[in-house]
Amino acid sequence: MSKSKAVPESIKIIIDALKDKKVEDLVVLDLTGLVPYTDYFIIGSGNSSTHVQTLADTVAKLIKIPHVGGVRLESDQAANWILIDGGDFVLHIFQPKARKFYNLEDLWEDAPQIEV
Repeated sequence: MSKSKAVPESIKIIIDALKDKKVEDLVVLDLTGLVPYTDYFIIGSGNSSTHVQTLADTVAKLIKIPHVGGVRLESDQAANWILIDGGDFVLHIFQPKARKFYNLEDLWEDAPQIEV
């Protein structure tokens, strides 16, 4: 695991909220300078569609703050995966089978992983 710079406080708040809701296998990738559309990928798993939805809802509520802008959310109907574009981060929450299928950690293996 590569170490990179400390994450902003806003990202720490999201990480803590996900941990409070029992996110599984949480990974944060530092994409600063690698892509133009975000600085961090936050990747985690939920053990059911309800758990995945709860994790996503928790983050969506946190980032609906005045002057932050809109929240873009995408998902499949069964809540196998949910993506939230928070601007400086993109949250990916998966059920285990979908996470294995998309395999984002390997796809972005050049991105330093931040200890959480």
